[in-house]
Amino acid sequence: MEHFYDLSNVEEQDMPGRKRRVVAGENVMLIYVEREAGTTQEHTHDSEQLVYLQKGKARFTVDGESREIEAGGVVHIPAGVLHGLEAHTPITYIGIYTPLRKEVIDATA
Repeated sequence: MEHFYDLSNVEEQDMPGRKRRVVAGENVMLIYVEREAGTTQEHTHDSEQLVYLQKGKARFTVDGESREIEAGGVVHIPAGVLHGLEAHTPITYIGIYTPLRKEVIDATA
């Protein structure tokens, strides 16, 4: 297992409306995302998540509570809780997840 990463050297996954790079350890993962302005479908997953909004402005909704977040803001999302976002501008964020999201790991294999 690697211990040091340069995100610019991590394989980029091109998806509709976004690009992401995934780095995973044994029990925690980081996802770097560049997303176009627009709305994502609300969803849940079994991982606890922290989101650091690096660039842009977005409205995050977590468990029915919505807040406008700007660059530098952090959002905590408990495991199993319905959440989503509406990006008002193109945004860049870093998501930290524990435990690993198997569906994301499988998509990078």
